[in-house]
Amino acid sequence: MFCLSQNRNEKFFDAYKQADLKTKVKLVAALSPTELKNVYPEIKDTLEMIKNLIYFKSQSKEGKLLFDIIEANLATSENNYAKALFLAENSLHNHATNVNDSLMCYSILKNSFVKVRNFIKASEVNSKMEKLWPRKSSSLEIPYGITKSGIYASLGFLDQAIKERHIEFKKLNPVNDTDKVASYYNDIGVYYNFQKKSDSAAVYFLKGQELLSHKKYPEDKKKHYEFFKALLKGNLGLSYYNKGEVERTIPLIKEDIYYSLKNERYESAFNSYLLMVQCYLKKQKIDVARKYLDSAEQLINTNLHELTPRLNLLFGQSEFYQAAGDYKTSNNYYQKYFNLRDSLSQLEKEQDLQNTEVVFKIEQKEEELREKTRIIEQKKLNEARQKIFRAYALVGILILFAIIFILILNNYHSKKRAKELYQTNEKINLQNSQIEQSLREKEVLLMEIHHRVKNNLQIITSMLSLQIGKEDGSPSEPILREAKQRIDAIALTHQMLYQNENLSNILIGEYIQKLIRQIEYSLPASNIKLVSEIKTGDRKINIDNAVPLGLIINELLTNAYKHAFPQGSGEIKVSLNENENYCIIEVKDNGIGLPDNYKSNNKKSMGMDLIHILAEQVDATVLAQNLNGTSFTLTIPKNKLFS
Repeated sequence: MFCLSQNRNEKFFDAYKQADLKTKVKLVAALSPTELKNVYPEIKDTLEMIKNLIYFKSQSKEGKLLFDIIEANLATSENNYAKALFLAENSLHNHATNVNDSLMCYSILKNSFVKVRNFIKASEVNSKMEKLWPRKSSSLEIPYGITKSGIYASLGFLDQAIKERHIEFKKLNPVNDTDKVASYYNDIGVYYNFQKKSDSAAVYFLKGQELLSHKKYPEDKKKHYEFFKALLKGNLGLSYYNKGEVERTIPLIKEDIYYSLKNERYESAFNSYLLMVQCYLKKQKIDVARKYLDSAEQLINTNLHELTPRLNLLFGQSEFYQAAGDYKTSNNYYQKYFNLRDSLSQLEKEQDLQNTEVVFKIEQKEEELREKTRIIEQKKLNEARQKIFRAYALVGILILFAIIFILILNNYHSKKRAKELYQTNEKINLQNSQIEQSLREKEVLLMEIHHRVKNNLQIITSMLSLQIGKEDGSPSEPILREAKQRIDAIALTHQMLYQNENLSNILIGEYIQKLIRQIEYSLPASNIKLVSEIKTGDRKINIDNAVPLGLIINELLTNAYKHAFPQGSGEIKVSLNENENYCIIEVKDNGIGLPDNYKSNNKKSMGMDLIHILAEQVDATVLAQNLNGTSFTLTIPKNKLFS
């Protein structure tokens, strides 16, 4: 754990004592969560006094924002990310007055969403930060936090993470900044390591080492660059280990351990200790492996107190004793590992539930704010229209009087007809205005209906997720998971409708791509590869066709995951093509294929019943074949499917 160095600590308190009240608050707000936690007990009383002055006397928005930032950082240091989210969101909407204020709030929001593993919301906040970041003041020092590539990596989308990291590097163009170029090489190498692409990873780690080997740095930066070099070597060692080259791995990991300990990077040292245990177990040097295992245990007891490292240690201890032939001790550690993992899983589920509620409340608050903004804008628009109407009315009256005067002189009947025509025009204008207003109201109402349907379906799937957690291993669990996936497919349709300018149609290609990724994310991690091939251009479908189509694809993909690959690996391909008269959707796998006695119209399960019932709704035919695996082909008339 890092804290303010003694020298930095003294500098902060010297500046704090000499500063006026406003500057004191700014100094505290600029601290990181860990730094704030260290100094807060000594400045707590003074801060409370300043806070009371701001809230009860000055009502300063800047002061309130800074105190929200301070309290959010304190909550972050205590791992209370739900509170940090609320404080940052409240400050963003009520106290932020400029770009710098918004960025401070976004920085806390993104970090908190990452900590609660809501990477979708973190990605949304990151997009907003990207737009504002070039406009921030040079004096503002805040952490940017996780990048878009990091978010992709956290979600497990490693190909996208690598692609985005290349884009970020080109956009930043730090060709003369050795540190940033080396960090770029290290990040790409780490992503390749995650993919077990050891050769590609090694290329980037070696590039980073070569770059840093020629780096000239001042003496006060020596520890930093020693650690950086050792980190690259440690990552390179992992690449070699993944290739089975243990002898090349060991010296690199030893150097990583030495400099990690020297720089107090205890978690890095701990992970390297466990890797050394694995290396020496492969070399069958049990005594040496035991020494590194003891070192890892000592780090846990003295410097690392989180549950995840302790969980990894228990697993490593179990593997060690199993390799040593002490199966009883190995089994004891396995039991401790599973008990701790179950406890951690329960804590994560409770945290996920709390985080879901927090995010829902934040979204609800954002929706209320958007609605208020819409009402205010509508009111301003109505006021402007009324002013224009009054001006036109005044001019019209003057013109009318002139016309009436002329018409009186010429003909009484002409005057009467002009008056009737004017009244008719007024009625038409009024009716047109009422029709336009009615259309706008119905459009907003339809969007709200789609949004509420999606939210209600989301609540149902959240409750199903909770029930699935309680039914772990029971016969009800797969049934509940299938029900949840079907509801998710329907919810995605409504989500795309209310996010679309056209509230009745959605792009079929975009819909199927999102549905496929949603299904892939909801299924257990495996070695089954899912690919797609969509060729439809800008074709659109309405909700009446989207829902049954989404449910059919959901059933076919789920069946393939469950039944096609008893060996646990394979490939599923979803393709969408069209010819002159038909749209053809194919879900094909390279698994074990259909049973010899299978008939496509023999519907023995609810899934197959559902597929055929839904196919009838869109006038589709379903063809099941054994073609080096199983292939389901759905043929739909284009005049039925596309709008």
